[in-house]
Amino acid sequence: MAFVEFSPSGGLFQFAVQLGEALAEQGHDVHLYTGPRPELSARHPGFRIHAALPTWHPLDEKPRGPLLRKARRVVRAGQLVLAWLVLLARLRRDRPDAVFFSTWRFALDALGVLALDRLLPRTLLGIVAHEPRVMTDADTTKAKAGPVFDRALPAAWRAMDLCFTLGDEARDRLLAHWEPSGPVVVIPHGDESALRGDAPVPPVSETRPVALFFGLWTAYKGLDVLLEAWPAVRAAVPDAELVVAGAVGGADQAGIEARARVAGGVTTRPGYVPNTEIPTLFGSARVVTIPYLRASQSGVAHLAFTFERPVVATTVGDIPKVVRDGVSGLLAPPGDAPALAQALIALLSDPERSEQLGRAGAAWLAETSSWASVARRFSEGLSQV
Repeated sequence: MAFVEFSPSGGLFQFAVQLGEALAEQGHDVHLYTGPRPELSARHPGFRIHAALPTWHPLDEKPRGPLLRKARRVVRAGQLVLAWLVLLARLRRDRPDAVFFSTWRFALDALGVLALDRLLPRTLLGIVAHEPRVMTDADTTKAKAGPVFDRALPAAWRAMDLCFTLGDEARDRLLAHWEPSGPVVVIPHGDESALRGDAPVPPVSETRPVALFFGLWTAYKGLDVLLEAWPAVRAAVPDAELVVAGAVGGADQAGIEARARVAGGVTTRPGYVPNTEIPTLFGSARVVTIPYLRASQSGVAHLAFTFERPVVATTVGDIPKVVRDGVSGLLAPPGDAPALAQALIALLSDPERSEQLGRAGAAWLAETSSWASVARRFSEGLSQV
């Protein structure tokens, strides 16, 4: 069984590694094809990571100036073409029984899937669709489109013999837009135990009133709404601090940092966060917030529960089935800054309640979303084909 993740780091890569190891525990022979310097290593003899694809790493130094950034985009486009050629050659040589992807961002990805379908007609092709639709960077309310993309992407979906989603809403959305040839199976997300490390995590009740936003800075994540809500939080909890950490995506970094200075009590940490820093980052937070405007699911909520932190989230996608209002966190409508502020105030001002909700989230995660249960559901999906 082969998984493909062109990026050797980040949430999709981490998901693939943890799922691959869990499937290896069940007796499968699992291989992950990815880019250079993967941030996690294989720990099970039945799971191997092949850092064979000539892609890039988020920790690579960013070029300065518009001309250098444009040149980097051209270079990376060439790297992606070469990565697909390498991948097709490796898969043709290794001839796995099944190949699984997680996302297709570009027309080239869809064309590569179609080439693989022709190259290995007897191989099962599948996808773990974290996000059933590819949205544009400039306007994340609009699906990505283009002359080649619009023709190749539906064909790539039709080539899928098996699809997995991380919730019922995502499954419904997938079926509303695409026509895969095989079943669509819902599986849990799984915890983020690979990122917790061995050091003890301080209990929530011993933390300062710190709220953490963690993840890619992009429009659909609701950062603007969070910064709009923050002055009201500071007025109610004067010593509250907001930490905004993560790689900068399609968002306006300068604009966000300017708004953070105006809001007060906000620390920004732009740039990809290495795994070694995640335990300290989450361990110092009293609450984790995901004020998304649109999403199917969020690995950040599972990461928060892995560290026994409660979550303040919005009622989008399948998130309310993970963050249970009043049980493991608090929910607010998307885009509603006053409601978001009230939820943050409620937990930042009550460390005992925050600790209770965080522990409930961790218990739910252990009960319903262990990697053993994810792998079991995954294997059940394989049996349907």
